[in-house]
Amino acid sequence: MKIKFSWGTGIILSFSFFIIFIIYIAFFFPHVGSQLVSDRYYEEEMRYQEIINEKKNVLKLPNKIKIFILSSGIKIIFPEVLDNIHGFFTLFRFSSKYLDFTRSFKIFKSSSKILFIPKKILKKGFYKLIIRWESDKKKYFFEKDLFWLS
Repeated sequence: MKIKFSWGTGIILSFSFFIIFIIYIAFFFPHVGSQLVSDRYYEEEMRYQEIINEKKNVLKLPNKIKIFILSSGIKIIFPEVLDNIHGFFTLFRFSSKYLDFTRSFKIFKSSSKILFIPKKILKKGFYKLIIRWESDKKKYFFEKDLFWLS
């Protein structure tokens, strides 16, 4: 028995394969779990103007923050003009909130303006580094995307 392949047969087969493909994608394709970066998204959105002002303060600094990714960790150097720095940094992991890390810090006037994040708290992958600090009653906000290899 020979089946004659015509335009109509080709259109019906193409349409059938397309429907099967869409059903496969919708139901059987492995789903990647996604999580919000923050559990308090709405509260943080309401304070966004404050963050914009803090970002402007960072842009006004004569020297910029320097970030170095070393084999032993992440080294952050603050500008020398800042004194008595205190605040916190957060490493947001986009793939899992369980790998997020937040820690407060203080850097005094007499010490070097270096903050070091050791490699033992880092896992391989993408992070968003957010640093919020205050110096001389002025607030600052800095963020940068990082990739940790080891």
